[in-house]
Amino acid sequence: MKWSLSQLKKYRDGEFEIDETIDLTEFLKENNHDVREASPVHVTGTFEIKRDEVIAHLTITGEWTLPCARTLKDVIYPYEIKTIETFVKNKDQVQDESWHLMDQDTVDLVPVLCELLLVEIPMQVFSEETDEESDLPKGNDWELQTEETFAREKAKNEPKMDPRLAGLADFFNEKKED
Repeated sequence: MKWSLSQLKKYRDGEFEIDETIDLTEFLKENNHDVREASPVHVTGTFEIKRDEVIAHLTITGEWTLPCARTLKDVIYPYEIKTIETFVKNKDQVQDESWHLMDQDTVDLVPVLCELLLVEIPMQVFSEETDEESDLPKGNDWELQTEETFAREKAKNEPKMDPRLAGLADFFNEKKED
């Protein structure tokens, strides 16, 4: 996914359209150990070619396979990233992180894609398909519980009031009549 500035200059007054697919699975797995698998990255968009810069309007789509934060089972997480990246020839033109310096008058999307994808990987994902009660991790003398299960267990273990003393519960709640 490299284009020289001379290749792109043919489209100076128009737009150069891009519709490419690239496999960055190994890069993603090496740089983020939560990524168990990744689909090929599909990149679509247009390049606006100006005098000293190339503006890329990109849409990046694909899927990651990540571990569920509760059960560690695989979760397929789709993504769609829309971005505008600007490539410039001179270092003085770089304004922020969405501006990139061209290397020998070449627009190279791969490092930009790698950076964008790494930033977008979520820290936690939760599977919607799990049976929470049975899929939660357990160990010797411990288990992970949902809030609902915890509330049920707590209600079961609370001491019951002696029915003979039930009338005393409202004793202090009554207002004195003056």
